[in-house]
Amino acid sequence: MKDLYFVVEGETEKEFVDRLLIPYLYQRGISSHIQSVIISMKGGGHGFNNIKHFGNTIEPLLYYQNEPIITTMIDHSGINSEQKLPNHLRCIQHNDTEQRISCMEESLKNYVNSIKPYPNFIPNILRHEFETLLFANPSEGFDLEDEEIKSKILDLKSGYKSIEDINSNPENFPSKRLERIYAASGKKYNKVVDGIDIAELTGLETILEYCPRFAAWLENIISLVLAS
Repeated sequence: MKDLYFVVEGETEKEFVDRLLIPYLYQRGISSHIQSVIISMKGGGHGFNNIKHFGNTIEPLLYYQNEPIITTMIDHSGINSEQKLPNHLRCIQHNDTEQRISCMEESLKNYVNSIKPYPNFIPNILRHEFETLLFANPSEGFDLEDEEIKSKILDLKSGYKSIEDINSNPENFPSKRLERIYAASGKKYNKVVDGIDIAELTGLETILEYCPRFAAWLENIISLVLAS
């Protein structure tokens, strides 16, 4: 059974992988090593701000002896230039969001294979960002917040057939909506602290139920690792 690595944007995604995904994956029968790796920048810091930073982070993993399965957790909402992802301009020509994200994932895969041909790389770009997952069950996930915040988030969720569709423009990405809802109640949404607490209260099983694209990616990863 091959090892599994998640290349992630930042601390929030790393905490999510470490505290929710890894225990779940072990429960599903994976017994190999699983690890999250944050995309790091030259000179310090982290994030998916430049494709070269991503390349520098993932390249050492491509040469590990047991050729681990490598995947990603990168926000679609933050990909806005060729500097971040080659073929960005071509991908955004697609009007359909799913086609746009699939195009970006293919571009990411091609970039990795330009470093080294690597069949065990499975690109994953979140639709639309980490905060999307937090809308799965506001009644449980936002249980520690006041009723005003919870009520507004429930109302927002009710306006969408799928929470993975909560998005319309950069000012209305899920994270921006949460920031405004918290601010209206005199609070500040903290992605690292609040985001992981909300995800844990929501529960991974519920997140998978309400996020079919995310669930399909995770099931694919599990199948690949178990079959390796």
